[in-house]
Amino acid sequence: MKRVLITLALLVTGLVAGAQNITIGEEVPQAAVEVLQPRLVQLLQSGNVAEAPLQVEARIVKQLETPGSLSQVAVEIELTLRSGEESETFLLKGVGENEVDAWVRAMKQFLPRGKAAQGFVARLK
Repeated sequence: MKRVLITLALLVTGLVAGAQNITIGEEVPQAAVEVLQPRLVQLLQSGNVAEAPLQVEARIVKQLETPGSLSQVAVEIELTLRSGEESETFLLKGVGENEVDAWVRAMKQFLPRGKAAQGFVARLK
């Protein structure tokens, strides 16, 4: 039990320390930030560039809403990561019961171990 608590404490400390170098634009809903931020920390830590400052911008490229009692919102989001002179843009899609839910589901599409994300980290080294 003691090992589990120590491991959890180290993980939380790592997430908080890594999060200090990450700036996420205000246009991203807080619920989506809570999903995205740990993924970004994992991305930076996987390439041993956790100290690199990372700026994140996101904008909706396309949004569709279906009318009716079972209405849903679909969003296509362009997520751009910048650190120094390097940048990478990811196209993420999400469908949810409302716009915030769609944002959250889109952010879950960002995979820190994906080929493009790892390529971005490799360029930061």
